Amino acid sequence: MSCGRTPDAPFHPTLPLEELVPLLQAWLQARLPEGERKPGRPRTFSDLSLFLFHLVRALLGFSSERMRRELARNPRLRKRLGLERVPSSATLSERSRKLPWPLLRGGKRVGRGRRVLAMDATLLPAQRSDGEAAWGVGSDGGWVYGYKLHLLVDLDTGEVLALRVTPASWHDSPVGRGMLWGVERFPGEKPPVVVADAAYEGEANFRLTRRRGMLLVTGHNRRRGRPKGRGRLLNLRRRGRGAYRRLLGRRWELETVFGLLKGPMGLVGAVGRVRGLKAVALQVEAWVMAWSVVAQLLGQAGLPITRVLRAVA
Repeated sequence: MSCGRTPDAPFHPTLPLEELVPLLQAWLQARLPEGERKPGRPRTFSDLSLFLFHLVRALLGFSSERMRRELARNPRLRKRLGLERVPSSATLSERSRKLPWPLLRGGKRVGRGRRVLAMDATLLPAQRSDGEAAWGVGSDGGWVYGYKLHLLVDLDTGEVLALRVTPASWHDSPVGRGMLWGVERFPGEKPPVVVADAAYEGEANFRLTRRRGMLLVTGHNRRRGRPKGRGRLLNLRRRGRGAYRRLLGRRWELETVFGLLKGPMGLVGAVGRVRGLKAVALQVEAWVMAWSVVAQLLGQAGLPITRVLRAVA
């Protein structure tokens, strides 16, 4: 998926990969439990090394197969990641779904800045033999048999606030309401702004965000006639037409994330190798959280997440 924009400057990482890997390793070790040693033969690949595999892959914008080829050519990088050898595709597919990705989610923050969140969904093709998948209509009007990834992301930090995987036939709006219910407000912060497309402009979504102390900014499908509903009109007056349009224009950032995940990072291929909603959801979480962690770390290093998205896209 292309956002139709080009980087305003060439991308130069603030830290070389040789220095960034130890920082990723220390960051992971502080969040992962040591766990008890299980009886039997020890695992060839530790959770830490597989986490590093995915985070460095996300940083480089590689698919799993391209990352495997890079490790085969670069023994020094493989040693840095703590891998005795290159893991097979089957090992990566099986172990990645069982990694404790929720432990890497961001913690609570305290501040007075206004967060800008984006909510959207994208279709993921599945095997025709997958009985839990369904047919859904994409943004281009074409039919796709598979699943749908629903995502709620903080655009300024890259933190994933909610992630849902459903059959492709599920509508965006009710799933979006469920994700919005789980958004926590931080002490002292201004009401967060939630940016979404026309699929979320139902009056129920405006009422929910108002009740939760948030401001919903949505697009509008002109084929439905003039915009209706009190919620959209109130938010338009509250922010002003110019600010409303500028906020709505930031939707491309989440669309770029989808394009990065489904394109260079190979999420579509990863989903196509498994069957069943549970297996697909675990696979998707591994890919999305790997991107999110890298985005947050680069943001903390002083590189705005929008710059990262433009550069990698």
